[in-house]
Amino acid sequence: MTGVSGASAGAGPGKSAGSAGLGWATAGPAGIDPRERETVEHIVRAVRDADEARIRTLLADFAAVADMAALLYLRERLCPPLPGQ
Repeated sequence: MTGVSGASAGAGPGKSAGSAGLGWATAGPAGIDPRERETVEHIVRAVRDADEARIRTLLADFAAVADMAALLYLRERLCPPLPGQ
């Protein structure tokens, strides 16, 4: 696959990879360490790719350093709100 890292075919930079919202996010919320944001994006990609071993590894590393804001950001990236909410 070519194109933007983390985006699915047909999704451009900063655009969602569909209704699941699992495309690469261009920026996280203010106050989140850029490394934590990048780890969240890698977790989202591993989930989209159904790479269970990588999900476990990334989550273990993330859990050791993540604060509440980073955990909420991960939740938002994995379960985006429905339109109109």
